[in-house]
Amino acid sequence: MSESTKELTFLGVFVILTFGVPIFVAWASYSDRSNIDVRSLWTHNERIDKFAIILMGTWWVHTTSLILWTLMRTVVTADYLSYMGWALPIIAKMYAPSTETKGTP
Repeated sequence: MSESTKELTFLGVFVILTFGVPIFVAWASYSDRSNIDVRSLWTHNERIDKFAIILMGTWWVHTTSLILWTLMRTVVTADYLSYMGWALPIIAKMYAPSTETKGTP
């Protein structure tokens, strides 16, 4: 495999991961044809939460950076440990049972 082919493959994978995944998640969250619904990660009381959007955007920048470092083979253990600080609460939120509050009489 030539060097330019490797670079194009690397760039293609990085672009798909950076832009394709968020587009798919947004589409899947609001599509009636999809079972994926992660709207609770960026909404509060059915409204978009600015803080959650900033948090998720920052998390996604860290995710793509970690993917880039991994593909470039420059990632270190501390990078994975710092990433777990983001990933664990988000995954816990995704799988947490719903805590809908009922109106008081």
